[in-house]
Amino acid sequence: MDTKETVSANGKRLFAFIAVAYGISFLMMIPMVIGKSKGIDLTQIVNAQMCSPAAGVALGYLLFMKNEKRVPKFFMVVLVINYVIQLLLGIASVFFMPFSGSDVIDLAEILGSSGTSSEITGVSTQFPVGQMYNLIGQNILIVTSILLWIAYFVAGRERRKFVGLSRNNEGKGILMVLLFVGLYMLRTIGPVFIEAAITKTMPQTLASYGDLVQNRMFWLSIVSLPFNYILTIIAFLGEEYGWRFYLQPIMQKKFGMKLGVILLGVVWGLWHTPVDLFFYTEDSASQMLLGQIITCVFLGIFFGFVYLKTNNIWICVCMHFLNNNLIPIFTGTFTADVLTNQHVPWVYLIEILLIDIVVFGLFIFAKEYKKKKEVTAADA
Repeated sequence: MDTKETVSANGKRLFAFIAVAYGISFLMMIPMVIGKSKGIDLTQIVNAQMCSPAAGVALGYLLFMKNEKRVPKFFMVVLVINYVIQLLLGIASVFFMPFSGSDVIDLAEILGSSGTSSEITGVSTQFPVGQMYNLIGQNILIVTSILLWIAYFVAGRERRKFVGLSRNNEGKGILMVLLFVGLYMLRTIGPVFIEAAITKTMPQTLASYGDLVQNRMFWLSIVSLPFNYILTIIAFLGEEYGWRFYLQPIMQKKFGMKLGVILLGVVWGLWHTPVDLFFYTEDSASQMLLGQIITCVFLGIFFGFVYLKTNNIWICVCMHFLNNNLIPIFTGTFTADVLTNQHVPWVYLIEILLIDIVVFGLFIFAKEYKKKKEVTAADA
């Protein structure tokens, strides 16, 4: 039975989580509005928001469990410091940006080389100075990800277990990741082939994907995924440590196993509001907001199922990483720009709702959602 002090500490930790993940993220809509009006690249603010849920959890541990020796403080400090730096860079990208989003400098010209950069090196030597804060932020992610790995290994088994960082059921987890990749491809590519069959454009569609798999960038991007995962893991732990490890047990304890995970998907979707309004789309905000909630609810059902089955947050982190990074690969753009300024027709929402119900929604009937939720470190 929880003591009065424990209940008080839990409430304070939840307040810290909400203040960071939602309060600060929604306050950042002010610089996002200003930046959008100036044509400034907002990617750095988006990257900062991605790190906020885990930072909120870490801050709760550091402030309200200071005397608990089982908390790996170095690990939590790295999460908070990374978020603070990413946030400051995001603010600077709007209020201290001397360049426009399209400004570039050619390093070849600066070095006094003649000819175009592509003739000299075979690749572009142009540096997008309008994205300098984002580039700095990416390097900070790499540095803090390395520090996070160090903090993880020096923490020791007992402290990792206490804060939900144990690598449990790894074999089962790998199978879950492979299952997710299969479902992801079914969700992403399946509708394309269905539309091709209906519109009788199957030969063109097959030729398009044939060209994609023959593209060297396709295979280079696939091969680079494990390296990118290791070097940017702090960003994806940034979300999953907040949603799956911390908030999911709280929601399920209060609302039940099934309703709890569905409501978690709703609040996860609403958390994306600043990004939906000022980054993902320019002309279909309502559709994007609703589509985001649909996606987060059903993706959250599957991620929640995997977390309950494995009790391994790293598996969810890996799936989240793949969900974000496979999109540029399978669209053939090989850049995250494919996520920006999307146009979302209303009919598309019906399509993604039906697909998500079939691909991810049916996991709500898994036996893991019929078990009684046990109290975990997230509740303690």
